[in-house]
Formats: sequence, C-alpha cells, structure tokens
Amino acid sequence: MAENFNKGGRPPVANKCIHCVKVRFDDLEWDSFIGMMEKANQDVKATFIKQLVFSRPFRVLKTDRSLAVFCAKLSEFFAQFRTVGVNYDLVVKELKSGFSENKAMTMLYKLEKATLEMTSVMHEVKELAKRFEAQWLQQLNQS
Repeated sequence: MAENFNKGGRPPVANKCIHCVKVRFDDLEWDSFIGMMEKANQDVKATFIKQLVFSRPFRVLKTDRSLAVFCAKLSEFFAQFRTVGVNYDLVVKELKSGFSENKAMTMLYKLEKATLEMTSVMHEVKELAKRFEAQWLQQLNQS
C-alpha cells in the first residue's frame, strides 16, 4: 500500500541547482555585461553567466537593416516578374484574337523588345545580388 502512495506535486529533479554565488558589478562593468548579454540575445542573466564561466559557446547575432531591406525589395521585384509572366500570356492571347495579323505582329515585336529589356534588368539585379552576397560574406568572415 505504501508503494502506491503519491503526494502529487512537482517531480524531484535529479541534479538540483542548490549552490548560489553572488556577483557584484560597478557601473562600467554592469554596462559592459548588459551590452554583452544583448549582443548574445540572452534574457536570463544567470544562464548567460553560466555560459561564460563554463566556456559554453554563445552566439552574437548582428542584424543588418540594409540586408533586410535588400531581401524585401528583391522579393517584391521577383513577385512583379511573376505577375508580368501571367499577364504576358493573357496579352498574347488577346492580341491574336482581337487584332489583325499585321497589327498583332507589330505589338508582339514591341512586347518582345520590352521583354528583352526586362531580362537584361533581371540579369543586372542578379549580378547586384551576387556582389551584395560576396560583400556580406566578407563582413561575416571578418567578425
């Protein structure tokens, strides 16, 4: 009967943290400590100190606003390309059905020139993206 008796509550932890250490900082040390904690994106001071003391690696994440803006603009740009592709098919169908053959060919020629110009712009954007990525990787390797 004593084997089945259960008080309930929280189950016991195998390796309890019972030893407490108190650390005091002056103002300069405290500012430096808080700065390091923010760079490592840590919220709990005790966990951060444990990681520093026991040499566990902690990550410092740097966010670059220009990278986020560049990615957003690039995504928006390629979304516009997709919509142009959908509209391209609709325009070609409408030209074939609604206009004479000579007028349709003239407009298709203009559409082809605009498409070639758009592909050249796309290649320039890809080249800029490659340069930006190379610059970003170089910055990451330096830090």
